[in-house]
Order: sequence, then C-alpha cells, then structure tokens
Amino acid sequence: MTDSNYPHFVYAKLWEAIQPIARGERYEDRLQAVLEPAALGEVSGGGSSIDREHGIDYVGVDMDLASLDGLDLVRRVLEQAGAPKGSELQFDKDGESHAIPFGVTERVTIWLDGITLPDDVYEGFSTDELANQIEAAMAFDPTAEIRGSWKGPRETSIYIHGADAERLFRSIEPVLLANPACQNARVIVRDGNPALKPREVRLPVKGGGPAMR
Repeated sequence: MTDSNYPHFVYAKLWEAIQPIARGERYEDRLQAVLEPAALGEVSGGGSSIDREHGIDYVGVDMDLASLDGLDLVRRVLEQAGAPKGSELQFDKDGESHAIPFGVTERVTIWLDGITLPDDVYEGFSTDELANQIEAAMAFDPTAEIRGSWKGPRETSIYIHGADAERLFRSIEPVLLANPACQNARVIVRDGNPALKPREVRLPVKGGGPAMR
C-alpha cells in the first residue's frame, strides 16, 4: 500500500549488472539519505532482471515520492552515483505512462571463455591479477572503474564503467590481447540498453586470425 504522504510511485530502471548489496550501497542508500530527511519520499524496494546464463540484465529501484517535482533531484542523485546511460525514471501522470531518460556512464563488458581454452591457461589465470592490470591501464580516466563480475556456466564477465566506452576499450585492449585467458573472449562495448547500439569484439585465439569487429 502506498503511503498517503508519498502517493507517486516511480521506478528507476538502471541498465547495470550490479549485485543487490552493491545496488543498495550505490543507489538506494544515497536516494534514501536525500529523500527521507526532507520528507520528499522514500525508497520502497528494488530488484534485478536476471538469467542463469548471462547474469543480471538490468536492475530497478522503487520509490514513493511526495510529488513528481522531486524527479529532477532523484535523477541528479542517481547520476552523481554513476548511473549508466540508457536508464529511465518510469512513472504515471494523469493516467499516462512516462519515462525520463538519464545516465552518465557507459559499460564495457568482458566475457571470458570459461570452457574451450587449454587447461594450463585456466590453471595459471588470476582474476585479481587481470583486474589489477585493467585498472592500471584505465588509471588516466577518473571516471573508469570495475563494478563487479558474474560467473556463468560457460563465461565469466567483468563489468567496467566509464564516461566513454570506446575510449575505455582502447585503453584496455592491449592488456586483454596479452593475457592468454582472454583468448576468444567477447567484449561488449556500450553494453546495456540496446538503444546505445552496443558492438561486440571477439578477441583472437593464439595463432588464429585477428579480432572480429
């Protein structure tokens, strides 16, 4: 039941593959800290759209607001937290559905091949070491950060956010090409909302042809 003081339900659809605890810390807690003290509204829930093969597709944050005039504040808080481009604030007004687009970051997703590479490649692989190399390659960009990963039955993902996905990929591509465990990996540039027109790069296998673009 909606609180009579907060009659306006708003759903923030965030195109980010973020785990529930991290989602709460990055988005829900920050929103609650702004909305509740000023009696502007409250965060009432959250959830994830997920599949076993590829993990989280997008997440949502539920809010009840005192007035739709608070939407601009909500958008600013979410963008200050690094919300991805292609996200939307969805709500009803005068019996019609509305959506306000927002977001400031783009995502590069690396899908590591978890089943077809030689055993010795997997035995010598360290996810932490690869993450450290990626972070070092992106150190020039204060907006760039690794925001998590997902281990599926065939692939393991690494999610990277920053202001410009193409620039991010250019900076980390040499690291990926040099790491044996990144052979045959898929890299999705501008991953998330299909409206961002993501592109997929398939990294080459040692002794094979060039990466497909």
